[in-house]
Amino acid sequence: MPLTIPREFKPFLRDGDNAITATDARSLAYDGQLVFTSPNMTFIPQLYNNPSNIVQARADGKFWAMDPFQWPQMYADAYTWSFTIPRREFHEPGTDLWYAWWSPAFSDDFEPLSPGHVFGKLKSTHRDHLFRLYEQAKKRVGSYKLFRENKQDAVVGWVTGLRSVFERFKEMRAWRDIVMILAEFQRRFLEIWSMMDYLEIFEPRLKFEDRAHGVNKTWMGCFTKDSAIALRLHKAGVPVWLIRDVRLVDDNINIRQVIPFTPADLVFGMYLHPIKNFAQPFDIQHKGPSDHQRQAAVRQPYLTFEEIPIDHTEVNHFAASREPSSGKAPTRTMKNKSAVYEPTALRQNQSQVGRDKWCDVAHPFMPNINTFFESAMSHVEKDLSRVKPTRARMDEGYRLPDPGLFVNVLSSQSLKKYLANWLACRESWLKHVYMSPPSPLPRSQSWHDLLIMQPTPQPSSSSGQMLSGKTGKSKAKLNVFFGDELSLLRQFWTGSQMLQWRGQKIEAAMLENPPHHLVQQIIYEICEQSFQYDLLELDEHLAGHMWLDREAKKHRMELLHGIFPQHALTMWDKDFSTRNDGLNAESFHDALPYFENFRQVLITWDGAPQDLKQPFTESMPEGEKWQRMKQCALFYVQSFYDNTGRPPVVPHILYAAP
Repeated sequence: MPLTIPREFKPFLRDGDNAITATDARSLAYDGQLVFTSPNMTFIPQLYNNPSNIVQARADGKFWAMDPFQWPQMYADAYTWSFTIPRREFHEPGTDLWYAWWSPAFSDDFEPLSPGHVFGKLKSTHRDHLFRLYEQAKKRVGSYKLFRENKQDAVVGWVTGLRSVFERFKEMRAWRDIVMILAEFQRRFLEIWSMMDYLEIFEPRLKFEDRAHGVNKTWMGCFTKDSAIALRLHKAGVPVWLIRDVRLVDDNINIRQVIPFTPADLVFGMYLHPIKNFAQPFDIQHKGPSDHQRQAAVRQPYLTFEEIPIDHTEVNHFAASREPSSGKAPTRTMKNKSAVYEPTALRQNQSQVGRDKWCDVAHPFMPNINTFFESAMSHVEKDLSRVKPTRARMDEGYRLPDPGLFVNVLSSQSLKKYLANWLACRESWLKHVYMSPPSPLPRSQSWHDLLIMQPTPQPSSSSGQMLSGKTGKSKAKLNVFFGDELSLLRQFWTGSQMLQWRGQKIEAAMLENPPHHLVQQIIYEICEQSFQYDLLELDEHLAGHMWLDREAKKHRMELLHGIFPQHALTMWDKDFSTRNDGLNAESFHDALPYFENFRQVLITWDGAPQDLKQPFTESMPEGEKWQRMKQCALFYVQSFYDNTGRPPVVPHILYAAP
């Protein structure tokens, strides 16, 4: 495991008592200083509970792992029934509830207004299946009402709301809107179904508190930090995952298995125009951790429909040709607040561009952050008054790309460009940026402009032409930073499009859907190499007096090299270690010499905490080692911010906990 918890967890059963109670662990996993246990489930889902997590509909109209209808969330008093939401994997195609998770395909499941048009309807066979879902919900709620004195339960009104959403399928809609309407219909159906399970199954079980029920694995379940809630849910047969600080976990708990977290295997990519294939991301609904506000944001109705930019007589003719004659007046097309649909107008997502760089983007491609530095990033003082004036601070640019760029993309095509462009120019850039970096360094926007481009051959007549306008100025800036790299990219995109990654040949085409481990390795290398370069530059800035003569400089470099297992400040040209080491080492014993060298570097900087004056020793209690290592990370992060005005790129873990 990464060095984050000063104790080790292994399978263990108490003598003569192998029962699994609510606070024991049929499964156990840990992340940083938090331990996750489940008394009744054999897997532990990854919890996406970061304050920087965004609630934004993806290509399927659902909200990825922030969606309580797709992935377990924290227990919320305002939505207590959410843990009884059905799980998709227990409902195969052909079963009654399968359409509650069905995702349509534009090419197969859509009747366009005319060939190549993005307005139309879902095919009638699918609308029929969805109507049967509505009928199932109506029937179940109707049966429930017969035996209830209070006929005004909220769930009764939910059925009416479900029917009103279904009615939208009968109107001409943009495919983009149909995706969102379908997702809303499915959420409303699952909400009703889960509430009925809550009322008819869960609540009656609470009346018999002396009896424990077998776990209902078809329910979504939830996370909680409250042992009393975990006990209550466990007895009622609800899948539950209890989160505790490592210091509060009893040494004597039964543990059946220690496992890694299960990441969310859900649609993550942004919505793409179905014909022209450009990104049209949906609006961000909310930003924050897993709580009742996130649950409320997911349940907001979708109302920003596109308007049909054609003569309505054509729409009526289309509708008449596909709907059976019923003697009813034709349904009137809804008016709405949005502008006329313009398929070439990209929907720029400003909130994504302005993401919080103090937190990692929650994404399967992102390697885990070293938890000493994760703690530092959350506890650093971000007061702008701390940042030194321009003349006294370091260059705030990036020697290497901001790692968050690779997981903050809007489409698979953009991801392919980011990865391909970086791999194509990686070796050239890494060789010269260490020896002779540009001044000033590229900003994050310049890196974005480089990595998103797909260069074309320059016509011979363009040589000597003056660049003008915003685009021209941007290109001129890229030429200043990346002149050699731009030439390499032109050769790559007009050539065989074959790439190299640490001795492995890669075709650019496979980068639209790359293996997770490949992207994690690429981001890990960028994080580690950025940290090493930044540490060297910050040390030269803050401890210039230690670099005055040749002998002092030699000693300083030896000390800096000693912080890293390869004993060098370059790692891109060396093989990856087969385990986590250095500041990421897997035990206090292994990490201690690296943190001691790190400490010796830090204590020469202005403002070094007095506690860091004392060396690390093997005899030091583990709790003290733990706190002092966190203090080293915090002082580094604070010093970097004070001298640049931006968050640093910090170490990440290459190998996940077993």
